[in-house]
Amino acid sequence: MIAADVLLPACLALFGIVSGLLWKVPNVGRLDALLAQRVNQAHLPGWADRFLGVLRIAGTTLFFAAVLVLAAIARPSWALGLAAAAIAAEAIAKLLKVTIRRPRPSAADSGIMLRLTRVPIDSSFPSADAMRAAFLSGLTAAGGMPGWAVLAAMAAAVGVGFGRVRSGAHYPLDVWAGLLIGFGAVLAWAGTL
Repeated sequence: MIAADVLLPACLALFGIVSGLLWKVPNVGRLDALLAQRVNQAHLPGWADRFLGVLRIAGTTLFFAAVLVLAAIARPSWALGLAAAAIAAEAIAKLLKVTIRRPRPSAADSGIMLRLTRVPIDSSFPSADAMRAAFLSGLTAAGGMPGWAVLAAMAAAVGVGFGRVRSGAHYPLDVWAGLLIGFGAVLAWAGTL
């Protein structure tokens, strides 16, 4: 029997996936695309885009792996479970990307400008960067970090997600799904501690 402290976070991740797929409903999809376009085309000061570019590091695979290794070194008893949760979250995101195959906003809408140096080659749904950033923010809570650090990590995760929409790499519902998959996966792992 699966304990409620694992089942509820898993349901959170599943809710993120199902609600994120609402873009397939025509009116919701149009609203999602319109919001992506508005965020992408908004007039922001240059420093804001530079800040979002730096913040994106928190969603990269290399940063994700480095933080997980540091967490496993700091708490060796976490290593196996943490690795399993991270691999499961990555696998879920990858499986959804290859199954759903949602085109990137910058590829689907000529009005959206890609603000990245490297063009992403995989599909858009869900945002794996948002998933990783959310996973790491949940890890700060599980690691007993002070409240301000947890809030800062959560704000960074939301910032990574916003930056992915701003950059033209994702739609808002891609980010939503990624955030909930990440939070759900790390909370499910934390429920096993």
